[in-house]
Amino acid sequence: MRDRVRTKHRSKYLVLMVVFLLMVNISLGYLLMTQTESSIITLMQTRMLDISNTAAAMIDGDALKAVTPADEGTEAYESIMRTLTFFQNSIDLKYIYCIRDMGDGSFTFGLDPTVEDPGEFGSPIVGTFYSAYSPVFDSHGEVAGIIAVDFSAQWYNQQLASLTHRTVIVALVSLLVGGAIVLAIITKNERKIGSIHGQLNELASTLMHEMGSESAAEAPEHAARGGDESVSMDELEKQIQTMQTELKTQIAQVHGQAYRDGLTGVKSKHAYLEAEKELNAKLAGGLISALAVVVCDVNGLKKINDTMGHKAGDEYIRKACEMICDIFVHSPVYRIGGDEFTVLITGRDYENRRALMYELHKSSTAHIATDEAIVSGGMAEYNSDQDHCVQDIFERADADMYREKMLLKSLGAVTRDDESERKERNAESADLSILNVRRHILIADDAVTNREMLGDLLAEDYDIYYASDGIETMETLRAHKDEIALLLLDLYMPNMTGREVMKAMQVDEELMAIPVIVLTVDQYAELDCLKIGAMDFIPKPYPDIEIVKARIAKCIELSENRNLILHTQRDKLTGLFNVDYFLRYVERLDQQYRDSAMDAIVCNVNHLYEIHERYGRNFGDLVMRSIGISVKKLARKTGGIGCRKGSDTFLIYCPHQDNIEQLFRRFLTDVFVEKDTASKVTIRFGVCPNAEREKNIEERFACAQIAADSIEDDPQKICGFYHLQS
Repeated sequence: MRDRVRTKHRSKYLVLMVVFLLMVNISLGYLLMTQTESSIITLMQTRMLDISNTAAAMIDGDALKAVTPADEGTEAYESIMRTLTFFQNSIDLKYIYCIRDMGDGSFTFGLDPTVEDPGEFGSPIVGTFYSAYSPVFDSHGEVAGIIAVDFSAQWYNQQLASLTHRTVIVALVSLLVGGAIVLAIITKNERKIGSIHGQLNELASTLMHEMGSESAAEAPEHAARGGDESVSMDELEKQIQTMQTELKTQIAQVHGQAYRDGLTGVKSKHAYLEAEKELNAKLAGGLISALAVVVCDVNGLKKINDTMGHKAGDEYIRKACEMICDIFVHSPVYRIGGDEFTVLITGRDYENRRALMYELHKSSTAHIATDEAIVSGGMAEYNSDQDHCVQDIFERADADMYREKMLLKSLGAVTRDDESERKERNAESADLSILNVRRHILIADDAVTNREMLGDLLAEDYDIYYASDGIETMETLRAHKDEIALLLLDLYMPNMTGREVMKAMQVDEELMAIPVIVLTVDQYAELDCLKIGAMDFIPKPYPDIEIVKARIAKCIELSENRNLILHTQRDKLTGLFNVDYFLRYVERLDQQYRDSAMDAIVCNVNHLYEIHERYGRNFGDLVMRSIGISVKKLARKTGGIGCRKGSDTFLIYCPHQDNIEQLFRRFLTDVFVEKDTASKVTIRFGVCPNAEREKNIEERFACAQIAADSIEDDPQKICGFYHLQS
């Protein structure tokens, strides 16, 4: 079959080229013969006319007019014959003779020097010749006779036949040589096209396999045939067009998966991030004035997952999503977390935003008694005076959502915002923030389509480096070792395999900390890869893109765990806990000192901004570090903990101290070791003593802040107290 296909295509092009060459050779031969024939005739005519004119000029016209055969032997007769004989013998011509005009339109022979069979004087002229004629004039200027010069037509025809023969031979040789060249070119092109065809089939097989196409099982067989089977350019063009169509379809499907949440069908977090970028650009350009952000949280999901299973939890999320979509019909809804949704409100919904929020509240309240989906929602509107980006609006909407959650809880809704569950929520928020930090990922795969497709899907969340083989992978790792947070590694690459790359990384101190996720179709390689250093394993074809991204995020989080703890638990400048982790440890203190009174203390640095402006940021940072040291000392002395909140505020939580003012004075002595520091910096304290456990942590420290603010304008006092009973 392959031979018949190859012969068919080859014969088609060969016949076309031979016909073309034949037409060209025939046309050129015809033109050559026509031009040559014309040139020969012109040359003969010119030469014969020159001979006849010369001979006519040498003959005496009076003698020619009077001479007859009877005058043979006379001087006039012999003079004419000598002249004609000279031309007859000296020049390559057939005949030269005299013609007599009989006056009635006919001509007869005159004198003829031809030895064999001369024309008889007075006989008519017959025969086929190419001739030239020149008149001979007498002394009176009258035509005495005509000198005729003949060349044989047979000679001319022989010359023309010889020329034709040579032309045909040259044309045939040219045709054969041209055909051979065309055949060689066609054969070479067939092999090249066949090679391209095979490569395209192999690429199609790879794409189908990697992207989970239903025809993936058929592709390898087709690819195997493709390298041997010759194809036409038309078939190759059709195949390329088919591949382009399928590839565009696959890419559209992948992008659809990336921008659509698989569980609920609404837009995904990545779609939200894209929309956020567009809105930020419009806000910066002053193109938007009416915008509101709604943040929604599904209540009670954890309890459903724990008691009824995740399948029931997924159904609960879908019901909650339907509820949100039914209310905000004209606005895009995004699922940005496990149980968190965001709505960007513009247009018609913006005009009715408060009524829609009330409808959400009313529906959730009604669902408390029916065990249907309960959704806490908060909304914030764009304020050009305080909002610089969508995130600013989001944060205010999130705070409003939290207040709604507390209200629903007071009405009997199950929430996850008791202290233990709230800790998990903060942890989930921390995880979400990790995903938003731009990390660098290296994708190492020898298949360019795999690299670029995976890179396009991850480019929204990560900066991507690429490598096409093992050696390039190692070079890129060493060049960007301080930037790369994760290596996505294909096992089967040229120069160095994925296994060899992992083994080399394990003995390199600068690279061994970089986590590796293996990408391969070999499902049995997972255990082997984990043993030699891989952190996780993603099979090919890839699962849902959200799963891939979740695994990547989790690996980055785990590999950077120590650094993340340092950066998330501690303030970089002072080394104290930040607020989130401080509040977690406050919970532990409350459990440890369950029956003891506790003090909530706020320490404010007055006018820190002016200190930076007047004395420089280095001085201000030195003061803040000194305060941080004193906070640690006070916390250790009292058995409490401390943190830095914001740029100029510190919090301390400890068992109740009766001599708290004395401790504060010692605190200031430690801070103001340098005498001139006390003249540049002032500090005030606020205490909420014997803080009631019924109030949540934020409320206790809010009371302490009120106490600190009460003495802000009194330089004689360093400490204010908030009395709960007053």
